[in-house]
Formats: sequence, structure tokens, C-alpha cells
Amino acid sequence: MLSRSHNSYYVTGHHPRDYFESILLHLTRGGGKNALQTLPPLSPNRFLPLAFLEDKERLDCYDRIGESYPIYEDESNMDLKFKRNRIRNEVLPLLEKENLNYYSIYWNFHSWDKAEFEEFLSSHIDRNSEATSKKDSVKTKHFLIPHQTWIQSSKDKKKTLIDLHLDLLGFPSVYKAPFEDFVRQTKGEKAFLQNKLFTIYKSKLGDIWIIDNSSPLFSLPISRSEGNDLYIRWNDQERRISNQEGKLSLQIPRPGEKIQVSIGRKEISECLREKKIPFFVRENIPILYYENKPIQILFSFFDSNLKDLPQN
Repeated sequence: MLSRSHNSYYVTGHHPRDYFESILLHLTRGGGKNALQTLPPLSPNRFLPLAFLEDKERLDCYDRIGESYPIYEDESNMDLKFKRNRIRNEVLPLLEKENLNYYSIYWNFHSWDKAEFEEFLSSHIDRNSEATSKKDSVKTKHFLIPHQTWIQSSKDKKKTLIDLHLDLLGFPSVYKAPFEDFVRQTKGEKAFLQNKLFTIYKSKLGDIWIIDNSSPLFSLPISRSEGNDLYIRWNDQERRISNQEGKLSLQIPRPGEKIQVSIGRKEISECLREKKIPFFVRENIPILYYENKPIQILFSFFDSNLKDLPQN
């Protein structure tokens, strides 16, 4: 009521995990297909900015907010007499062990109207007062458009989706000819569009990647030894691994090289393809070696939802 009376929006902290929690809650109450479209990113007078962030990005956002503002936790959130809390604290952790991706599921059932978004921006943000450029203000270096959202969208809507995400990265819209060529490529095994600013990629059944070319995904991993520890750094992350014997190292695999997995030995290149790692990033995935033999592919550096292979 307050937002309507002032012709404004209010912002809530709902995110894709909350969305999935709400789906399960509605289904236990007999909800139908409309339950899958609850919590849209922008509805009359309400905006959900955290819907655009994956789990790691959202947690980073919380950390930055917490540096300046206190974050309060409702004490009732842990009370299991409430069904929502039982779903949150008992059901969701079981699904997360199966690598449930809340972000992808959310965007499989929601769409985004760029024109409505731009109207929201023009009404609530004084762009002339920005001290830094849009690109500098955006920390995220890549976005994903879920496969289901892409295949269910019209050609014009696909263009709008890509242009929206490019705009969020601070880049101009993609030109018509390259876009149409990219759409034609998506009918094959993979589609690839790259210029000096950004890269757009899609495998046959995979999500669309829209990546800032300055993203750390394009850099090679580095390592250093300190005492009995090996430090590996890539994709704005650093990990310390105990290396008391001094036999661990970070290396780039040789063509055809295999690694031991639960079902035997498998080519590293095949493992990377199975995880839908974009082909132009595969050679950058950190791989741990023991006495010059590969022992673990560190997929979690690429995506926190992926498990390293083999798992410890």
C-alpha cells in the first residue's frame, strides 16, 4: 500500500533458494502449476534483486552489506514447529547433496521484461549522479541464461534476454547479424560469439554463458608453495592444500591424459565435457597432480555447486 501511494517499488531479499522453499511449501498445501511461478523478479511495486545472483554471489553480497549495516536474523527461523522451517532446515539440505541448482530452476520458470526493468531504473536511479561507470560498479563477470528459458523464448525475446545481461555487465547490445548467426549456431552442437568485450557461448543442451572478457575464468590458475602447504589461486579464489611430502603440484594435463575415477580411468577431457565446462575455459580448470600424475580435477573453483573429481 505504501509503495503504491508513493508510486515506487520496495525491494525484498528473496532469492532462488527462498523460491524453491516456497514451491515445496505450496505443493504440500496442494498447489498447482502456478506455484512454480511464485516470487517473480519484478512484480507490481516489488523488485527482487537477489534473484539474479547465484548462491556464491549472494553470500558475497551479504558479506559486503554486513560490513556497513547490521543483519538481523528472525529468531523464529529455527523453530521447527513451522512447516517452512522444516522444509528449509531438513528437506533442502538433502536436495543440496544431490547438487540441486536453485538459480537454474528459478529461471526455468520465470522471464524478465527488459522494458519494464529500464522503466524501473529510469524512475528510481539518477544516472547523472553516478560517480563510476556502470561496468565498474558491477562485480559479476558472467551471467547464465537457463537452457529451458532460451528454447521457450521467441527470437525477439532471446535478443532481449542477451541484451539485458550485456547491459548488466555494462556492455552495449549485440548487433543483429552476429546475434542471428549465434541463434543459427544453437541448432548445432555449440554456439559461440566473441568480440573484444564479451563472449557468449552455448552447448547443445547447456545454459547460455555471457562472460566479460576480463573475467578471471579466462586466466590460467597459479600456485605457490609456503612451508608444507600448496596454495592454488584461480577465478578469484584461493585454496590451501596440505603438501607435507612436497609431491603435490598444479599442472596442465597432456592430451589424452587420464585420471582415476570411481568406475576406472577416464580421460580428463571427457570429464570436463561431462560437466558442461565451456570449451574455452577447460584448459584453465585447476588440476592437482601427485608425483606428476593427475589425482583430482578441482571443479569447485569453477562452480561451487560442482564437486571435485574424485571427491575427497
